Amino acid sequence: MDPQAPKVLKKLTLNAGALRRLADVHRNWRLGRVNGQRMMLSECNLSQLDLSHMDFTDAYMVRCNLERSVLRGTSFRGAILTGSVFDEADMTGANFERADMRGAVFHGSDMTRTALAAADLRQDFSQRTGKDANWDEAPACRFRGAKLAQTVFKDAKLVSVDFSGAYLLETDFSGADLRRSIFAAAELQAIRLNQAELENADFSHASVDQSTRDQVRAAQLPVGSAPRLSQDEVSERLGQHARWVNSLGQAGQRLELEGFDLSGLDLSRTNLAAARLVGCRLTRANLKRAWLLATDLKGANLTEADVSGADLRGADLSDAHQRGLETSEAKVGAIPGLPISTKGLRS
Repeated sequence: MDPQAPKVLKKLTLNAGALRRLADVHRNWRLGRVNGQRMMLSECNLSQLDLSHMDFTDAYMVRCNLERSVLRGTSFRGAILTGSVFDEADMTGANFERADMRGAVFHGSDMTRTALAAADLRQDFSQRTGKDANWDEAPACRFRGAKLAQTVFKDAKLVSVDFSGAYLLETDFSGADLRRSIFAAAELQAIRLNQAELENADFSHASVDQSTRDQVRAAQLPVGSAPRLSQDEVSERLGQHARWVNSLGQAGQRLELEGFDLSGLDLSRTNLAAARLVGCRLTRANLKRAWLLATDLKGANLTEADVSGADLRGADLSDAHQRGLETSEAKVGAIPGLPISTKGLRS
């Protein structure tokens, strides 16, 4: 064994001070100085740390947990970040150009003005071994519910990447490989797709502006639009649902909507108990003090919605996008007398 080989730090929980010291030694390595050593981390816990404006260029940080960390202006240029988790991190202005990020996860992250030009975000095959391994199920990067405003993916490798429920504004995909990528239930405005590869990309039920729609159609791909109810239709459906609840199912009709666009609606103080709203877009919806007991919200997009003071006992929020969800004073837990509790709500 080479005594000068860099040591890989494994399964450690590190604080911001330790990371700064390691970053200083790493910088010396990059500059070819004596006592420099490349940062080598594997499966380390770096969650909820403020690492703003630090320099991890060319670092090795594989399968590390950076959930809810503050990474504003931080550089990861050329870094190896395979399988790392950045859920709900603030990555405003961070730089990931040319980074190897295969299989990394960015659920609900704020990636405003983040640079990912020429980054590799494809499937991570490193954990698939043996003749019985299912190579098709190796995970690519996931940006479910992320904020991608003015984010740059120019020339990035994005095959099979999941952007479901994400908010994309002026995002630059110029020259990117987006084959088999998924934009289901995402919101796209002023996206740049010139010279991007879009074969079999999925824009079904995405909310897109006319410019984005024209670019997707030019690639001969279908682009859907989530069905939306008028305010009168919403009022009528809510009235029918309230009668169904109050009569214990003997009158009225249960509210069952799947994949509908309910974004921005004022649903405050409404009775949505036991409603089925699977995969609905409820971004920026006002649900203050609403009755959401046993409501099925699996896969719903609740980005920047307000459920403060609402009754969420027994509600199912599994796989729901919850970036910026306001939950102050909401009731959670089990419904008295019933064996069901709130599921999937992130604290």
